[in-house]
Amino acid sequence: MFHFNMDAARSVGVLSLNGDLTIRNAAELKEAMSQAMDQSKQLELNLTEVERVDLTTLQILCSAHRTLLKNGKTLTIAGTLSPALRDAVQQAGFVQCGGDKETSGLWKGVMN
Repeated sequence: MFHFNMDAARSVGVLSLNGDLTIRNAAELKEAMSQAMDQSKQLELNLTEVERVDLTTLQILCSAHRTLLKNGKTLTIAGTLSPALRDAVQQAGFVQCGGDKETSGLWKGVMN
């Protein structure tokens, strides 16, 4: 469900998430995000294989994004979003993750 690796050539940590990302595994997701954040100055999320997602997951991802920004780190999304994740982001109103004043919103560039 969660796989982390360092891309040494680019000095980027890549966290791949797949399957069902719901409240049932929120604690595991939070722990995986925390470990990946500790190990990476730049972290990319691969979310192409996410099948189901709920509000809890979106909150964890947006919180991680804001935390990394505060610490001078980055969180970006690699590739495209799965249809399930794209729908969840839109329905929950998370397209503007950081609000109107946030220029580096997590979903910026992948929701078009």
